Amino acid sequence: MYLPFYMDMEGRKAIVFGLGNVGRRRAERLRDSGADVLGVDKRNIEVEGIDMLQRELSPDSIPSLEDYFLAVSATSDKELNSQIARKAKEDGVLVNQAGDFEDGDLVFPAVVETVKRKISLTTLGNDPSITKKAKELLENEFSKE
Repeated sequence: MYLPFYMDMEGRKAIVFGLGNVGRRRAERLRDSGADVLGVDKRNIEVEGIDMLQRELSPDSIPSLEDYFLAVSATSDKELNSQIARKAKEDGVLVNQAGDFEDGDLVFPAVVETVKRKISLTTLGNDPSITKKAKELLENEFSKE
C-alpha cells in the first residue's frame, strides 16, 4: 500500500537507468528537487545538471546501488528494469520502476505546480488518461491566478 508524501531530496544520491523520455523526465525532476543524479544510458546523452555514465547494461552488469538513496529503472528492456528493481531492493535502495510501478517502492505522480501550490496526482497506473485529464483541468484553473 502506498503512502503519499513529499520528501526533501536535497543532497540525496539518485541513479536513473535509461534516459529516454520517461527516464529523462524523472532524472530532471530529481535534479530539480536537489538530488545528486547519475544517469546511466547506452547512448552518449547530455542532460544539464546530471552526471552521465555511458554504459551498455545487462542483468549481469548492474552496479552496486548501496551508495544511492533512490534508483529509477526506465530502460526500454522490461526484464532489465525488473533486474534493476530487484538489485535495488537487495541493496536496500528505494526504487521506481517506470514500466511496472508494482515492482518498485514508489511512484512518480503527475505534478501541477504554481507559485503557491504543488499538487500531485496519480491513479497508480490504473488509468493514466484520468491523471492526464485532471492535471490539465488543474493547470487551466490555476493558470488564472
